[in-house]
Amino acid sequence: MRAIEDRFEIGTWNWDISSSTVTWSPGLYKILGVDPAVVVPSLDFYQSLVHPDDQIDFSDATGLASEKRLQDRTFRIIRPDGTLRWLRSKGQPLFDRRGAIVAMFGVAADVTEFKSIEAERKRQATLNQAFINLVGGNIWRAYPDGRLIETTGWSKITGDSPSQARDWDKLASIHPDDRDLFRDAWSLAIETRSKFEACIRVKTVEGGYVRLRNNAVPLISDEGVLIEWVGFASYLENDEELDASAQVDAMQIRAARAMLGWSASELSRNSGVSFSTVRRMEVSTENIRSTSIAGVRSCLEDQGVRFCSSLDGTKSVALVNLKER
Repeated sequence: MRAIEDRFEIGTWNWDISSSTVTWSPGLYKILGVDPAVVVPSLDFYQSLVHPDDQIDFSDATGLASEKRLQDRTFRIIRPDGTLRWLRSKGQPLFDRRGAIVAMFGVAADVTEFKSIEAERKRQATLNQAFINLVGGNIWRAYPDGRLIETTGWSKITGDSPSQARDWDKLASIHPDDRDLFRDAWSLAIETRSKFEACIRVKTVEGGYVRLRNNAVPLISDEGVLIEWVGFASYLENDEELDASAQVDAMQIRAARAMLGWSASELSRNSGVSFSTVRRMEVSTENIRSTSIAGVRSCLEDQGVRFCSSLDGTKSVALVNLKER
């Protein structure tokens, strides 16, 4: 029994109501931080250890034992050395043949660690909500392999079950045209343990689509172990600027060049991409290296071009004042 008490930080107590005699097990002495060779257990001494805000009145012992308060109670104590601990105590009344309560016995456990975790969780939830209220969107977390830890937020948007929300093979709620983009960007981030960025269309529980911009960073321990991913998802309007991971198409490149009044040779010279590649790119981007497309895109964006896409997949181009960018 002593081994069990030490292992699980528990102790037992007995209270004889008629005589007000109290007995404690070695485990409870240890939890209370007192020496059994020096301290004689009593209600008065017990009350002196309980935090002032958590004390209860023992003057009506029979009435108190009949209530639920002693049968399941979480409270604080202040040990003689000044440390504060949280205890959870569960009690069971004993009755005589007439049905009168004559004693109580129970088990107490030190739950300080659990209370600290709970307090930190509540603090973190409050901070997350404040951040969400400040910038809009939702915070999410994922295991090192990329699968969602908590699926409630995703399920609220999509109606997916937890298993569906973690199903990488189907990604059923992501628009079919965005699945490969999402899977490739997420896989690359996981493989390289680098920042994740993607803009995807997501099917809602009502049947329509919303656009979500997702960003995530890895949490890495001092030993270099990837602990988890923390991400942030925000809603975008129907016509929004393409994120960095989305590929522009041939029409957008032709339109952007026309807006700037550049020739194909000028675009080639300014972007550092060969003239023949630029010409092929303006016909189709399917067989063009992503680095070449990225170079052309970056060059055009530096001149104020804004690449956009609507929820139905329609892509467009706009020219903005560089001073406003």
